[in-house]
Amino acid sequence: MKISKILMIAAMTNFLSLQQAFSMPINDVQVQVVDVGGSTSNDLLQKMSDSMQIVAQQLLVDRDTQNVEPVKTEYISLLKEIGDRVLTGYEMQQADIRLGEQTEIVLKITPWSDTINNVVTDLQFSGLEQETAEHLRQRLPGLEQRLRNIISGASVDAQDWAGGVLRRVVRQEVEKTLPEFKAAVDLVQEDGKVIVQVIIYPVGQLVSSVKYEMRSESIPNLLLNRLKFKYADECEKLQGLPVAYLEHHCQEYADYLSTKLASEYEVRQYNLKPRITVRPGADTAVEIILYSDEYKIWLEGYGDIGRDKDNLSGKAHLGKYISPHDEIFAEAEVVLDDVQWQFGAGYTCYWGKSSWSYMRRAPAGDNVYKLEYTLSPKWKLRAEHFSGDDRNEYGVRYRIHEFLSAEYVYGGNEFYLRLIGNL
Repeated sequence: MKISKILMIAAMTNFLSLQQAFSMPINDVQVQVVDVGGSTSNDLLQKMSDSMQIVAQQLLVDRDTQNVEPVKTEYISLLKEIGDRVLTGYEMQQADIRLGEQTEIVLKITPWSDTINNVVTDLQFSGLEQETAEHLRQRLPGLEQRLRNIISGASVDAQDWAGGVLRRVVRQEVEKTLPEFKAAVDLVQEDGKVIVQVIIYPVGQLVSSVKYEMRSESIPNLLLNRLKFKYADECEKLQGLPVAYLEHHCQEYADYLSTKLASEYEVRQYNLKPRITVRPGADTAVEIILYSDEYKIWLEGYGDIGRDKDNLSGKAHLGKYISPHDEIFAEAEVVLDDVQWQFGAGYTCYWGKSSWSYMRRAPAGDNVYKLEYTLSPKWKLRAEHFSGDDRNEYGVRYRIHEFLSAEYVYGGNEFYLRLIGNL
């Protein structure tokens, strides 16, 4: 008797547990859309699943499974009808609902017409020079192939679905890799093929002009003429880029120029090294200095305005570094008024922005002491003493560009302006 009561109580408990298990509120709905033929990409199917999931959640969330079960067929029919309307280009084949707190719905579809088999991508960068655009395109590796994979095999009538997915993919990729740009995506059907047109365009403040300079204090600038013109064109390619992009990739661009310069004949011939400074802005500045840690060679011509005599002259300097801070050199100077030549040899010590040098000249037989200080890349101060006539010279020099400088000089008891040709 006791055993039978126990069995009866256990049976009733199991029945109530089953009834409670069967009767429960639906807290969430997960929808999976499946292409029966398997031709539609997962990206496109996920977009369809997300759209149908919104519909399914509105229909089923917070409803009781016990109330849905008797009319599940009607829910399936309703979902199929909505799917036929919403999933343009596809026909609903089958739907299945697995009820529970986490209800699962599987919708099987098939394209109702031909599928897309010939896809062409056309990726363009608006407002940029071709080589710059190609450099940016390399920052989006695999994007064009992914776009082709997304749309290939989809129904030809599902371009609205595909366009939405493609725009999202392109937008996410551009925001991640090129945040200074935006993208527009369009689909065009032409001659049996689908063309995915992607136009990426810069936003924000753009580089409108480039101030470029290449110079050297190690060799005469005349030897760099070919490189000057070549890299002027190279720097002009920065026009049209967002200033923010150049700020983020400033060092990368300088490294790119350094690598390219390293392969140039003049750089290898004279064993030069590039030092590159890029200052981004609407008027971007690019300064390339080619230097050597082995020697220093320069040629200068002088024309003095406001001086009565010896106002046309020239000087050649040939120096050899014996350490990073020490240079020995020889100079030849000619005064054109009466063609007087002076030759000298000496030593220069460099520390920071300053330099001190001593030179012994012949045939004058005097000593020359010089102190120079570089205020900035364009401004330089000079103090020089000539022991032969016990004369001092002081100058403030401004570099106009790599071939021309101007120096205001006080020498002896006169002031004059010196124009300097940096050959």
